[in-house]
Amino acid sequence: MIALLLVLLLLPFAGAKADGEDQLMQQGDTGEEVVRVQTRLFDLGYYTYKPTGSFQTVTRAAVIAYQLACGLMSDGSVGQETLEQLFLRGAKRVDFRAGVPLSYTAQGPIQYHGKPTPWKTVRQALTEDTAYRVRNAATGADVMLQFVSGENHAEMTLPSGTIAERNAAVSALTDWLGSANSFYKCAVLFELDGQWIAASMQWNGEDHVCIYFTGSRSHVHDFPDAEHEANIKKASS
Repeated sequence: MIALLLVLLLLPFAGAKADGEDQLMQQGDTGEEVVRVQTRLFDLGYYTYKPTGSFQTVTRAAVIAYQLACGLMSDGSVGQETLEQLFLRGAKRVDFRAGVPLSYTAQGPIQYHGKPTPWKTVRQALTEDTAYRVRNAATGADVMLQFVSGENHAEMTLPSGTIAERNAAVSALTDWLGSANSFYKCAVLFELDGQWIAASMQWNGEDHVCIYFTGSRSHVHDFPDAEHEANIKKASS
């Protein structure tokens, strides 16, 4: 009787553990747990940028690199097995001799400038599902991006036109940033109501583009982003 009672008492805990084991962290997820994984991957040498709290292409590549190093299934998602291996005391670190790419931007000296404008002011003037012109502050080249939403900064996407228009946008963004990686940033100008506004852009290599303005905040605990702020300052008239 006592044994049966113990089994019944432990059943809820067993079920909770099973649920936890089935949970995956994957591309598109955001939050504190993503920050925790990114920080650990950074410590081990697989993730070479500051934690953002957003699980995008760079984070997925870092997870795959770690999974390959540990002989795990390399699907780029963080399940229970990957998580346990990641936080072992003897977790496998990147070989010191391995080449680690440095974050950079292909952008040259800033030639074009705009007016620094508070994000709150910009947000009030933006219309969802509307395309806006974005200009490279160094080269003057333009690209059209579509505004989706935004709480801390403008969340943009590639134009919803023809395949040729989308391919042209991808080509332009790759040229501006030097690579399709989410941690590269560049100073830009954002056209709004006939005026150019100083801003800073970041692209995840797929459909998601973030544009920061004066006073914008990041996805991580509403923190400001010093690199974006520096770009905005450089692009300000």
